Amino acid sequence: MASMTSYDLVIIGGGPGGYPCAIRASQLGMSVAVIDDRELLGGTCLNIGCIPSKALLQATERLEMARNLEAFGVLVDNVRADLAGVMRHKARVVTELGEGVA
Repeated sequence: MASMTSYDLVIIGGGPGGYPCAIRASQLGMSVAVIDDRELLGGTCLNIGCIPSKALLQATERLEMARNLEAFGVLVDNVRADLAGVMRHKARVVTELGEGVA
């Protein structure tokens, strides 16, 4: 027979409601388990929604700023985006924040 672990609280979903609940319950001395079907906690917002979108937006804002540096007397030739690099940046942001939640 497999051994069973007992918890004071089991939370389904490690999103923006679940993980703060787990943290607080743990701070109050409870034994807590979080069940989530994603590899990283953080829910839709962190993994595929708000955070990845903001990381991509930040990259495009930086690109636009670089393209308009001439107004400040800075000349930059051939400013362009490296889509693979932008996607690596997005993945790194999501991973770092997800690991922080975990």
